[in-house]
Parts: sequence; C-alpha cells; structure tokens
Amino acid sequence: MPRKQTPACGSQAIAPKPARQRLSEPLPRDPLGQRLCQLFPYPWQAIVAPTPAEASQKPAWQTLTQYPLKPRSLWTYWQDAAQLVGVRFGPTTIYGLIDLDAFSLHHPTRDRQALTTLRAALASIGIHQTVLLRSSWNGGLHLYIPLPEAVPTFGLAVALKHCLEAHHLPLQAGQLEVFPNVKRYTKAGEYSEYNAHRLPLQPSSGSVLLSDRLQPLPSDLPSFFQQWDQAVAAQNLEQLHEAIAVAKKQHQYRFYNRRSNIALWQQELEIEMKQGWTGPGQTNHLLKTIGCYGVVFQSLSGAALSHYIEHTAIHSLGYREWCQHQHEISRRAQEWATAVENYYWPLGTSPKRDRTLARGTAANNIVNFNQKRAEDAQTRIKQAVLELNQQGQLPDRPTARAEAIASMAQCSHSTLQKYKELWHPEWYVIEPLETVAAASRPPATEPTKALEEAPTEELHTFTYMKGGGHDAASEKQINSTGEGPGRGEMSFPQPSILASAIALDDLSDVIVGTQIQVRRLGWTVEQTHQFIADHFQGKRRSQLTDDELLCLLYRLTTYPFSDRP
Repeated sequence: MPRKQTPACGSQAIAPKPARQRLSEPLPRDPLGQRLCQLFPYPWQAIVAPTPAEASQKPAWQTLTQYPLKPRSLWTYWQDAAQLVGVRFGPTTIYGLIDLDAFSLHHPTRDRQALTTLRAALASIGIHQTVLLRSSWNGGLHLYIPLPEAVPTFGLAVALKHCLEAHHLPLQAGQLEVFPNVKRYTKAGEYSEYNAHRLPLQPSSGSVLLSDRLQPLPSDLPSFFQQWDQAVAAQNLEQLHEAIAVAKKQHQYRFYNRRSNIALWQQELEIEMKQGWTGPGQTNHLLKTIGCYGVVFQSLSGAALSHYIEHTAIHSLGYREWCQHQHEISRRAQEWATAVENYYWPLGTSPKRDRTLARGTAANNIVNFNQKRAEDAQTRIKQAVLELNQQGQLPDRPTARAEAIASMAQCSHSTLQKYKELWHPEWYVIEPLETVAAASRPPATEPTKALEEAPTEELHTFTYMKGGGHDAASEKQINSTGEGPGRGEMSFPQPSILASAIALDDLSDVIVGTQIQVRRLGWTVEQTHQFIADHFQGKRRSQLTDDELLCLLYRLTTYPFSDRP
C-alpha cells in the first residue's frame, strides 16, 4: 500500500492569531456619567483635592501617580460634593480650553471686549462657538472649545497658542492659559504630561454656565451637553486642521532656530506685508512693518520712503475693509517714515556716528541682554508700585501685593521674588522713577522751549540692533539660510506673523530713548501718564504694545510738532 503522504513542514499556511485588543474600561451606569467620561477620557495623572471650606481658598491638588482613574471612579469623584477632580490630555483630544484667571487683565470685568476679542481670534482658525463657564467660586472663567472629532493634542496646543499671540493675547500663567498647553520637548525614553484642569459643574465647586453678560444659566449636565453639541456643529474642522499644520511648522522652526538672522527677518516682514489687514487695530503695526522693510531692505528714505509706505498700504489685502485711517493715510505714512528712518538704517551700511544712550554711556558698549531685561523688569516693578501707591490701591499683605504688581507690571511672580527690595512690605521704600522728572525740574508748561533745548541729532540704530552694518557673519547667515521647515508660502492665519518685529534688545533701546525724552521735557508722573493716555486710548505705559512704544518714542521726540492738528 502506498504510504500516506503528509504535508511538508511549512507547505500549508497557518493563519496568524488575531491581535488581542485592549478592552475599554466599563462606563458608569448613569447615561450622564457615561457622556462625561467620554468627553474627558484620559485616565493618567488625574488630580483630586478636597473641596475648600471657604470660597477664597485654593484647592490642595494632588496627582494620582500610582494608578489610572477609571471612568466609574471619575464619575464618583465628580458627584462627591466634598471632592474636586481634574484630568489631563492624551495624544488626541476632542476639546480645548481657555482659562481666564479672576484677576486677569483679560477678564471681562476688566476688559469688556475680552470675550469678543478671544472669540474673534478663535474664529480665524475655524472655532466659531464656545461654551462659557465660571470655573469656581473665585470668579475665574473657562472657555471650552468642543470639536467634532479628535485632533492631535500637541497640534491643537500650538494652534491655540500661535492664534492668541497673533491677536496680541500672549499666554501667561495667572492671566491667560490654554489647555492643552504646549508642553516641553523630552529626551528619548522620557514622557511629559499636559497640564491638568478641573472638570466643569462639580457640586459645591462654584462652577456654573454663564451667558455672554456673565449671568448664571441653568447649570446641570444636560444643559452643558446641549451647549457642547451646538458648539460642535458650528466648528470648521477643515480650517482648524490647516491652522494646526501651519502652527506645527512654525513651532518646529522656531524651536530649532532660536536666533533669528537677517534672511529670516526679511522673509517674516514680507509675509506680514503679504497678509495685510485681517481686522481692525492693525494700521500702526503694518505701517511700521512696511516702513522698516523700505528702509532696511529697499534703502529708501525721505519722501520716497513715505510714498512707498502709503502705496504699499493702499494696495495691501484688507486695507479697504479694515484700515480705519484711510482718510489720513498720507499723514500717517509720513509719520511712520520719519519714525522708522530714525530707528533703522539700510542693510549693508553702518551708523553715521556713535550716539549716547545716557550720560557717560557709549552707544557701542553692548549691554548684556539679560542685564537689560533685568533692568527693564525692575523699572516696570518700580512703576507699578508707585502707581498703585498713588492710587491708594497698594495692598499691605505680601501675597495680594505681589498679585497686583505682577498684573500691572506684566511680570511673573518668580521675577518679583528676585527683587523683593522693590516691593515687599518688609524691605521696599517708595522712590520716584528716573523715567519722570524730579521735583526740582520745572513743569512742562513750555514744551516748545524744551524742544528747542533738545539735541537735534537724528536717531540711529546701534551695531547690535537690526539692520546693522554688513560683515562676514551677516553674509554667512544670508547665504546659509536655506528654506527649512516652516519657510514656505504657508503662514498662520493671524494679523501678524511676529508678536512684534522689534527685537527684545531693540525694545530696551526704545524704553531708554523714551526715558531720555521724558527727562528732556521735564514732565511729572501725572503729565507723562496723561500724555500716554491721550494718545493711546487711555492706556498706561505698561499696557502699550511694542509698536505703540515705538510710536510713543516718535511722538515724544517730535513733541509738540507731532500733536499739531
């Protein structure tokens, strides 16, 4: 009999076993709990805290590091009036969150247009509806951003950050924060979590839904979910994905190119000019940008520069729709031509002469960048202490005083701790700032006379400022730039690609120049404050943008001619 044949080894394909899928954790029995856990699904590194006995107390948050917080436990925590609970973000997310502290300068109780400004900024990246809540009894606000589907968490973080900064809403702890945050890069094998936030509408937490006028609304979970679903239907996800792609490119490029070079600066100016107007309040910034480009990269001056600024502005995108100075564009172009020509010089040329910043200080003595930042921070702290004291609003308690000074001086609490002698009740002594005239100086009743006594030399940039003299280093930078990531036709949907085209060290020179002009005019603190308020919509010096600071220096330099009708 023939031997029974057996298949050779490997002659018959064996189907692989299906990969075992991780089963999802069971949800709560309550449908409301199920929905809540589906909106906030990330279980790792959750935070919990006992509900404070008093509304003014801050929760003592603790991070659950030993185990993930399962959905049913999350729902139990949320229902417990004696407990607070918060969550973080995973690799993808179906929502974002903007946090406005109760003492923030952007809070609607201090800025009536704050919510309008925030929502207009979000609309530029496809987010057209949000859900507004009071986060706790202390009055802080949470602006939820529901999304139709999950998006990359880090991409949403950088898109929100770049979007708000482009609309002159810089992120700052205790003022304006976004969740998810742009977390730091980590080394291989390491992992960092996103910041955690408390969950909405927890019992006894003080969290309630709010109207646009900050009036409480019905604040149960069904009402919250109804607003959430309405917001989801209003979002433009395609536009948001485009914004995320551009923001990630820009963020990556900035990370690998901390030091800007001339070629990058030129391209950024060109992108800003190409974008034109995208909303109101951008005229000063764009005219300065055009003028800067005309001086540095077109070697224009005088009437030719003024004509270039006016002609470029009129033919820019959005000029007819958004520019609110069309009736005086010629005059504004002339003013900015004078200002930028005094501040910048053509690329490849050198200053005509050295200029003194202050008595005994040569312009060519390059002051250390960190030292200049420190001096600027100390000046702002002194100014804030003086203003709060004059207004009778300087708190006695150190914590409250630090909050008030940090808000007005636009500095962090860590910076305040470095200079306790300038503000702390145990060490500080109030002194008048050098930026204002001493009592022995005559009042500015004759500004014309003060102007005649002032030096007539025109301002020039220094060797360490933008547009510096041509040398081998600058040539090497230009020739070795290349395209690189984030250097194409795409740009983030914003009114300006940079928060300002003024470098930080140049900004310090603007501040020093402003101090010199105020001393020259012999003005008191009140006269200086009034001048700034009259020309910048009631703002104080600490509230001015970089562009407005440059404009202020120009107006002081040409006073009283810049104020003639």
